[in-house]
Amino acid sequence: MVRPAAAAKPATASPLAYLKRLSGGLLDWETLITLGLLMGPVTAVSAALEDGGWRANMPPLTIVSVVAVLTGTLLARSRLNVLLAGPLVILTGAAVVGWQTLVMAGPGTLHERLITVHDRFSAWFHIVSTNTVTNDPLPFNVLILTVTWLGVMLLVWSVYRWHNAWIGLIPGGAALFLDLALVGDNLTGAIAIYMLCGFLLVMQTNLLSSIAAWRREKAQYPAMINLTFLNFSFWVLLLLILGAWALPAGLSTPAPVQAIAEDTINFGARFARLAGPLQSKTVIPIHAYSGTLPFQGSVSLGNTELMSVTPSDPRLQGSLLLRGSTYDDYETGGWQTGARVTAPSLPPSNEQTLQDQITSGKIAGELVPLHIQMSAKTVVGTVIFSPGEPVSVSHNLTVQIPASSFTSRPVLMPGGGRDVSDAEVLATQLKPNEVGISVERDPLGNVTFVDIASIDRFGLIGDAEGLDPGGRIKRYESYDVTGFIPAYSVDELRNAGTSYPDWVTNEYLQLPSDLPGRVHGLAVTVIDAAAAAATPHLLGAPSTELGLPVPPYDVAVAIQDFLRKNYGIDYKVPDTPPGRDTVDYFLFDRLRGYFDYHASAMVVMLRTLGIPARLAVGFAVDDSDKDATGAYTVKDQNSYAWPEVYFPDHGWVAFNPTPDRSSQIAPTISDAPPPIAGLDPGITKFLPAGADPITNVPPGDISQDSPQGGVSLGGGATGTDWLALGVLAFIAALIGAIGLGWQRSVSGLPYPQQVWEKTVRLASWGGSPPLPGQTPHDYATGLGKRFRGVRDFPVLADAYTKSRFGHKEIDGGQAALLKEAWPDVRGALLGSIVRRIWPRHRREPRD
Repeated sequence: MVRPAAAAKPATASPLAYLKRLSGGLLDWETLITLGLLMGPVTAVSAALEDGGWRANMPPLTIVSVVAVLTGTLLARSRLNVLLAGPLVILTGAAVVGWQTLVMAGPGTLHERLITVHDRFSAWFHIVSTNTVTNDPLPFNVLILTVTWLGVMLLVWSVYRWHNAWIGLIPGGAALFLDLALVGDNLTGAIAIYMLCGFLLVMQTNLLSSIAAWRREKAQYPAMINLTFLNFSFWVLLLLILGAWALPAGLSTPAPVQAIAEDTINFGARFARLAGPLQSKTVIPIHAYSGTLPFQGSVSLGNTELMSVTPSDPRLQGSLLLRGSTYDDYETGGWQTGARVTAPSLPPSNEQTLQDQITSGKIAGELVPLHIQMSAKTVVGTVIFSPGEPVSVSHNLTVQIPASSFTSRPVLMPGGGRDVSDAEVLATQLKPNEVGISVERDPLGNVTFVDIASIDRFGLIGDAEGLDPGGRIKRYESYDVTGFIPAYSVDELRNAGTSYPDWVTNEYLQLPSDLPGRVHGLAVTVIDAAAAAATPHLLGAPSTELGLPVPPYDVAVAIQDFLRKNYGIDYKVPDTPPGRDTVDYFLFDRLRGYFDYHASAMVVMLRTLGIPARLAVGFAVDDSDKDATGAYTVKDQNSYAWPEVYFPDHGWVAFNPTPDRSSQIAPTISDAPPPIAGLDPGITKFLPAGADPITNVPPGDISQDSPQGGVSLGGGATGTDWLALGVLAFIAALIGAIGLGWQRSVSGLPYPQQVWEKTVRLASWGGSPPLPGQTPHDYATGLGKRFRGVRDFPVLADAYTKSRFGHKEIDGGQAALLKEAWPDVRGALLGSIVRRIWPRHRREPRD
């Protein structure tokens, strides 16, 4: 009896094959090469941002980016429908970002951390709605992590699903552009790696798309073709990048790109108040001169030249403050400008009349004419800098003044003034001590009110808080400005009294409601100590209205000296802990900081005592900043902040509580002849002390924060090392991927077939592919004719034919012969590839 043959059992799929089917070929060597290329641009951007100049402690962008690449590759290469993969992308992203958020929230149990995150985000949303300033970096960090996850996912999805890497590379390029525009990091290395890996990724995705089409159509194509493309593309792109790097500098930025950069800076400046403490680098100064001045924590003051300031009088010496803007409203995380209105111009002033009054002794002070030229494309061009009260400016401008300092006066004109221009209305309605701001009209065009501001006793707008040029003053453009720096005696300021105008008390005594009471207590302690040391005739004088034991001037001096004596200089200031007031943290915990912190502390302490004060920012220069021509070279390291205290009938007076510079911050005009470059150094004996720019040492130890040049991947490392390491790492990864692909492509084949497949591939890359229908022996004969020094091609063909078509294993003698022949064959074929890439140019024989 013949029994029916048993049905063959289906082959059991190995776990590796099952995993490969589930992942959509994730373990394929082509996918691994693509994965390696994905890591290049992703880590170049994340490492640059994480190590750059945004803030002292950036979130772990690189870790999140790598996790996003691996997760995105698994999901994009899987067989999941986009309706399933999309929600998984969001859920995994939420899990990763949530995990990092809890890590950044600080120590504690899970429940405690969740409550902390809730409270900090609630406080942040309140700040958003109230238009104030935050010092909590957590919401901004969470936003950056979320955007990083989504940007990386877009790149991975565009590579694997859309086969169009250009779309996915846009977010990374935008991130590098924002870093350059807003922070100014040196990103040469990061950009080089991003471009190199990005272009290789574009080539790889396009080729994989073509390979997929060839496979569907069952078309023949050379094995390992993508390695050939990677090889040629890598060297071509590397030469192009090195060539672009070697091009001469000085090429102008295209106008559209420059406009986008400027708009980006302006946009970032408006929303910096919501980001928490941010650092600045060499291109963007520490102060953005926008409506918000957040405390930035640790900063690095660069050495980039921003402006050149040439005084008309070469005898000008000593400290000089160049005010760019002032800030009125204090919040726990920084300052804001407050409500402002704009006057169309400065009031007409006769500089010569002012100078005659100074010369005659009717008024005390100095007129300081300056010629200012922009030396870099930075935000310093968005304001006009003035030494003291602005008198005249050669550039078009509008004057910003506090909204509470102007008044509206009703106007009655014949016919309603409908046919009279605003300028003519103001000309007929203004008094000698007023400047016009605007004219109000009813719907019929009748003049109803004129808005005016007062002029001080010098004929100037003493309440000017900023000069707006109406647009950015570009690099190499210049303007002339004349400022008046009044000089008051101690007795004048001491006897100024406390009869402050209402607009001053309404505007310049503002404090946050949650300011810790111990700040006021410290201020009281300081003035009590000053009162104990004061002479009897000062006690109680014109300060009784405020309940102060000494006049406001002596209070200001006492607080200034207290801060200078007890609070040191430190540019590596940690971020203020969330929920803490920055001035309170500086005064009672940190005890060290730089000018923003010292000046803010003095303003806040004065306000707690009822003395109006505001914060001014700009640059501070002295004789050590002069060049051989006598011009001040203004750099980012000259950035400064100082308090200005209001004295009735005298206006704003500057003080300096920061100990890195002298408390005497007003310049003087020397009676000695100015130093002339090229003269014998002995001439300096005729100059007053401190007038020799050679022997003076710049205040503060700034050199340690000066950039050292070179190429940098981010903000903290030297550039050449980063670029070399990045290129070497990429080359090593590429070689490793090629080697892995080379071996995996023939793995599983018998040794004779492996050798023959490698021979065919190397010969094809060298320009000798097999012809259609050609047998292995015919192909071996042809190779032997081309490579006459190699006699072993028939040996390889015999072994291949016996293994491939005869299904027989070769014996030990044939195997030894094959292993002995293969190195000579491989060397000859590799030599043909090299000669094909770099052909030798032979000189043609002459006739």
